Parts: sequence; structure tokens; C-alpha cells
Amino acid sequence: MKTIGILGGMGPEATISYYACITRTYYQRYGDYAYPQIIIYSLSSQDIIGGLSLSRQKSVDAVGDESEVSARVKNAIEKLHLAGADFVIAACNTVHVVFDEVAKDIPIPWISIMDVTAESIKKARLNKVGLLGSVLTMTEGFYEKALVGHGIECLTPGPEDRERINDIIFFELVVGQVKKDSRLFIVDCIEKLAKRGAEGIVLACAELPFLIRPNDIKLPLFNTVNLHARKALDLAVNADRP
Repeated sequence: MKTIGILGGMGPEATISYYACITRTYYQRYGDYAYPQIIIYSLSSQDIIGGLSLSRQKSVDAVGDESEVSARVKNAIEKLHLAGADFVIAACNTVHVVFDEVAKDIPIPWISIMDVTAESIKKARLNKVGLLGSVLTMTEGFYEKALVGHGIECLTPGPEDRERINDIIFFELVVGQVKKDSRLFIVDCIEKLAKRGAEGIVLACAELPFLIRPNDIKLPLFNTVNLHARKALDLAVNADRP
């Protein structure tokens, strides 16, 4: 069985969700507690998300720049490798903005959350989805580029809605606050995306599933945490179980 490495800490609640999903899904599938070894390297949200936010958004105090973030992520992956991880996943959608740069020069594979999500969208036979996440995830184009590479069109909310979604993520969900008015706002954003042709909704932020659940909307919902975590479990157990 392979050892899973998780880049965590950028959203503590999200890191917990990944660990819980992997271990609980394993038990549901196999009926025992012999789930794969999991090594978590906790990164500073201030250093990573703040660094990525430099000159791009005002919702998080920014430090460093993207090259520094890439170096920090690469260093963390190298440490996970030395600790025994066979591959790595990041418990954060936004940090994937440096995926292409970092993934080409690391000792173990970094499993892309975008590719895993695209696989699920294609299985559902959808061609156009709405994307919800941090401002960076919705505007920097890395998610859109990855989905388009799989033949999937990507829609995002308008500027004002993006800013409000970003505030909900960083000032509420990251610290475990779930508010009814915020849920209603996100649902309204989803309805706007549906009117523009979205056939499904990607929750491209690990905290958004705390707020939006499948029965809140009419469109298919793609929970990137569950999809990513279960992919990691599949990869870990593949060598030992059919």
C-alpha cells in the first residue's frame, strides 16, 4: 500500500476534511481500519495564500510572491518525500496556481485536483460548468485552462460576486463559521451561472462544501475535496487490493 502525502494547513478545516474522507471511505469500502499511511505537512496559510494574493486581492495580508510560494511548496513536497510519501495531494484548490511550475521538478507525483475534477465532470457527460472558489481560483485561469484541456467550458461569477464569495471563504468558512445568509448568496450565484448555461457546479474551494450541499441546488455538484481524497485513496490501495 502506498503512503499518501498531504500538503495541509492552508485551511485547517479543509485538511481535516481530507483526512476524514480518506479514512472513512476506506472503512466503508473494506470494513477495517488498515487504511493507508498518511503524512501531513502543514503549510502556513499566511505564507501560501497570502503570498499568492500579493497585488491580486485585498482579503488576505500578502507576504512573499509567487516564486517564493512555489519554492515553499516544492520544499514541502520534498520533505514529504523524505518522510516516506509516495505521492502528494494539496488540501487547497488555490495553491494549484503553482502546480505546473512545481510539478515538473519534484521527486514524487503531485496529483492535480483539476484533473481529478475534470474526470468526474466528463463521467457525468457535462460540457459546461460553473466554478466557485477564491478570487485567485476564479480569475487566474489555471483551473479554466485545465478544464478546457479536457474539453470542458468554465464559467465564473461576476466581479462583485467573486469578491463576496472570497470574503465568505476567508472570513467565515476558513474559521469554521457557516452562515445562512452566505448560503443563500452562494445559491443565488449558482442560479445566475445556471442561467448562463452551467450544467454543473464545481466547488473549487475545500471549504465551500461546509456551506453548499447537493440538496441546496438543482445542478450536479462537484465536491473537489471528496473527489480528490478518494482519488488519493484509490492510488494508495491500488497496489494491494483489486
